[in-house]
Amino acid sequence: MRLLRVDRSTFVRQYWDYNRGEHVAIIEPTQGGKTHLAGDLLADLVGEIPITMLVMKPRDATPAAVTRRLELQEVKTWPPPARWPWEGRPPGYTLWPHHTLADIDVDDANLKEQFRKQLYHAYGHGDQITFADEVYGLCAELGLERELTMIWTRGAGMGCGLWAATQKPSGTQHGGSIPTFFYNQSTHFFLGKDTDQRNTRRFGEIGGIDPGEVSELVRRLPVHRIIDDQGEPHHISEKLYIDKRGPYMCIVTP
Repeated sequence: MRLLRVDRSTFVRQYWDYNRGEHVAIIEPTQGGKTHLAGDLLADLVGEIPITMLVMKPRDATPAAVTRRLELQEVKTWPPPARWPWEGRPPGYTLWPHHTLADIDVDDANLKEQFRKQLYHAYGHGDQITFADEVYGLCAELGLERELTMIWTRGAGMGCGLWAATQKPSGTQHGGSIPTFFYNQSTHFFLGKDTDQRNTRRFGEIGGIDPGEVSELVRRLPVHRIIDDQGEPHHISEKLYIDKRGPYMCIVTP
């Protein structure tokens, strides 16, 4: 199937059409540029709608770079600490809880507590975006499936959009996976190259598309060698974009 191929900057400038309350899914194996892509898409919305990014890892250069670029305020707890009146409100937050790096149970309990409070805040207030940088961890490790499902199934009408990225949609041999609502309630999908049939099999849950055709397109996506701002090389695949409102599809190049 021949699809429109468009570079990312042109896509964001001319084709990216996001409405409040819509959910976004970014699916690609590790180190494929999911967080960086989300930053590019969110940059178009900064100042229009509040944004909160949830970061689960103790350290990660990419969310830190996105935080600086979008001028989000990094906080370790929710709700964010009060600011002086003259400081103004930031366009959003990066909720990055503290890790002891000594006790995984303590760390996971704190992550769950802070993320859970933010998810309920987003659901209750609406008109905002929450970006879960690795949603599989929130589901399988922190046990936040019910809170996430609450937003996937009921948040749209309140303008509460849940953006979620994952590298392992099929789950793991140890159990745990992402609820099907991640697929059937999201409006926008960005799929990177993936040759694992266990992962691509879940594309059948998107609805309104031919899963066989999508799996074949994803399997054949080209990969490009990209040099970042620090001179480091990365191998980034093109992305298959699906807008379920059509449905419409195109290929977005790095």
